[in-house]
Amino acid sequence: MRSSRRAAALCFAAALALLLAPTATARPGFDGGTVVGAGEEPHGCTSRPGVIVREGPAAAKAANEVALTFDDGPSRTQTPAILETLDRLGAHATFFEEGRHVAGREPLMRQILALGDEIGNHSFHHPVDPGEAELASTQEAIRAATGFTPCLFRPPYGELNRTEKQAAVANGLELVFWTLDSEDDRHPGVGPIRARVVRRAKPGSIVLLHDGGHHPQTVEAIAGIVEGLQRRGFRLVTVTELLGSRMLYRR
Repeated sequence: MRSSRRAAALCFAAALALLLAPTATARPGFDGGTVVGAGEEPHGCTSRPGVIVREGPAAAKAANEVALTFDDGPSRTQTPAILETLDRLGAHATFFEEGRHVAGREPLMRQILALGDEIGNHSFHHPVDPGEAELASTQEAIRAATGFTPCLFRPPYGELNRTEKQAAVANGLELVFWTLDSEDDRHPGVGPIRARVVRRAKPGSIVLLHDGGHHPQTVEAIAGIVEGLQRRGFRLVTVTELLGSRMLYRR
């Protein structure tokens, strides 16, 4: 009789503990694995198609906001490492990705959004002056992989002509250049990349970096960049937030 009462008490205690325990939210791993319980994910964002921006507006400057941006990915090795650092340090960024790199990296693309970062369009093949088909095919690749439709476009090589601008308008894309080039594509070393960004960033800056191609120095520099900018009082936000636009979520 005593043993049956003890067993019943243990069962009740276990059930009560499960009932009162807070719901666990799984944090995504940084290997492109399945993201579980990371909250609502966006399906799009507001934009001003055809408008060209190189820095944040007055409100972003007053709020001491800076936007880190990464081009040419996603990379199976560099992008996860950058995401891990951003997440650990409480920073957000925007990833301007190439359509040709999306296939086979869909979980990684979804992970970018699940962590509160943003994906932008950087054309499909990274040609000079991409046309409407280049931008449209990248929009479709990203949408198919993530359910998210980008509202921002960064022209390859930072070059722009009338055809490219018309292509951006046709795809509902705002054009995003940069205020500060980290020059990480010149591979000057971790220290120079970090110092250039931390010393030269100003309120409202849009910073150019790379997560695609071969940029191991960038990966190593990111923690120092984020920590250095945060010590200067900057908030690191996505481009959409910097511009005062908003992400759109499914209801």
